[in-house]
Amino acid sequence: MDNCLIVIPARYGSQRFPGKVLAPLAGKPVVRWCWEAAVRSGLGDVVIATEHEKVLQACRAFGARAVLTSPRCQSGTDRVHEASRGTRAEFVINIQGDEPFMRPAVLKKAFLKLKSSPDCHIGTACTRITDKADVSNPNCVKVAMDGRGRAIYFSRCPIPFHHELSELRHLPYYRHYGFYIYRREALERFVELKPSPLERLERLEQLRALENGMRIAVAEVPALGPAIDVPADLGAAARYIKKARR
Repeated sequence: MDNCLIVIPARYGSQRFPGKVLAPLAGKPVVRWCWEAAVRSGLGDVVIATEHEKVLQACRAFGARAVLTSPRCQSGTDRVHEASRGTRAEFVINIQGDEPFMRPAVLKKAFLKLKSSPDCHIGTACTRITDKADVSNPNCVKVAMDGRGRAIYFSRCPIPFHHELSELRHLPYYRHYGFYIYRREALERFVELKPSPLERLERLEQLRALENGMRIAVAEVPALGPAIDVPADLGAAARYIKKARR
């Protein structure tokens, strides 16, 4: 689809796991897994955006289009915006370079959700939480939505709160998957906004959009495999691959 550009921000200088996008996982770097899923989606051209020559050369070695972006970019979204300059894509998709188990079907469903929601500026995805430990885990970001699948709030806390006297305590919690599909004008607006109070409090940049009246359409999708945040996640990812191949 010529109206989409997929950008994969792949920062080498991660604070918790430097170089994680190049960490080997089942014979190929983590970022290559993300790139292959993006290409298979068929939604548009795919480019990897990084601040480091090592990532640039590694990505070009396996056939990806990759560009150097400024090390001064404050977030992945800033990196995506810089890499998308000069293109005419109506939609810009931001897939994190540490999500090796992204699926083409997930990207397509989130894209179609946004495309069919003309009142929304941004698209993203969520899945039902089945592990109770994830509900209280601050690294598992939760999302509360209205009846049409529009985001009301994102939090590292369990939301919505399940009151012990409520007859609706059976309703699920939803985990947010941190990739975003921006309408071009929404991306331009977002990067011009200053980090908002709730964003700075919870360290979740999508709250900046909500605080400034931007609407986010959320597609419910099947669960994905583990993201790579710290070195120990590589072991979990390897076990996930082994189990999937049985």
